[in-house]
Amino acid sequence: MGKSITGGRVQSLLKEAALVTWLPWLLARVAVTLALIASKFEVTHFTPLNSKAVELSRNGLLGYDAGWYQSIAANGYGGSGYSSERFYPLFPLLIKSLHLLTPFGWSFITVVLANAMAFVAGMALYLLVKIDLKDTLLARRSVWLLCLAPISFSLVFGYAESMLLVFAILTLLFLRRKAWWWAGLFGLLAATTRPLGLLLVAPALIEVVQSRKELSGRRVIAGAAAVLGPIIGTMSYLTWVAIAFGDFWAPIKIQQRPLHHGPLTNPLVVLYHAVFNLFHGHHIGTALHLPWICLAIVLIVVAFRRLPLSYAVFSLAIVLVALSGSNLDSFERYVLSAFPLIIVAAGWLRAKNTAVVVLSASAVVMSGYAFLTFQGLYVP
Repeated sequence: MGKSITGGRVQSLLKEAALVTWLPWLLARVAVTLALIASKFEVTHFTPLNSKAVELSRNGLLGYDAGWYQSIAANGYGGSGYSSERFYPLFPLLIKSLHLLTPFGWSFITVVLANAMAFVAGMALYLLVKIDLKDTLLARRSVWLLCLAPISFSLVFGYAESMLLVFAILTLLFLRRKAWWWAGLFGLLAATTRPLGLLLVAPALIEVVQSRKELSGRRVIAGAAAVLGPIIGTMSYLTWVAIAFGDFWAPIKIQQRPLHHGPLTNPLVVLYHAVFNLFHGHHIGTALHLPWICLAIVLIVVAFRRLPLSYAVFSLAIVLVALSGSNLDSFERYVLSAFPLIIVAAGWLRAKNTAVVVLSASAVVMSGYAFLTFQGLYVP
């Protein structure tokens, strides 16, 4: 079992993590706010670049999936339409709970909860890298990159991704420290937040198998709980859907519609079509994901060489799932959940000058992506 951390040390680490996280977290929100202001100005004073631009600029941080989460919280799944079942319940459930306990409105709570979770995710990532990998500089760089990566503008929206990141990072932290029951709990929470949470089964199984010689008696049960947590979380929601709506597989079927993730497809076929479209001028929007796909593949290769096996396998599983649909929209957002890839990329930013240049450029690109999203030209 990993060396225990005293209460005083925990408090010190949490304070340290918060001090590292607050500035990049704040800068990300400034960048996205500027993009929203620019988008509102554009649709007010010029001809919009897209027919959706006016509506999306008006919706702001509640555009796209964020609106679904707010609707589910306010009206339930039954009052939000059939497609709402593809959104897992924990995030809207917390929104509803906070609405009942506070005087604030649905929109405010949705956005604030997502952004608060993004801050906690930064803290959690810092703790994971510092405690498990024992590299303080890498921990700092990882937090900055998580906050300012181009696709990280989605963590400013009222999305559930930030909550998934919190639970996934904590799951891996507790797995690495062999705190099996805690790992199982956070794995369960992750799996009731987003479908990708189920993939935490992979690192859990790896860590338990690697520790099998230390498992005996009650610890065997604890190890099993770590593996079963994400499965129980997923099955609980799908079972509820079956009881409430009569179709156990409804969330998956809805997600496989062409306008969403698309039918289940061989990732190699998806990659081939992306390359083909790039060189033949067809479906350029899909081809534009290709650079990020290539970067993700490179990062996975490096992850298998430099990070613990459980980190790398979890990242590989997420990228394969992201590539398994015919529609590559939101590919980058899915891959953001593969946070070990952020750690790998942060390892290339150890030199201060390199870090300043790359992170500054990344923040600018993030603001640009946010602007395109508000204009309806990019789907996060």
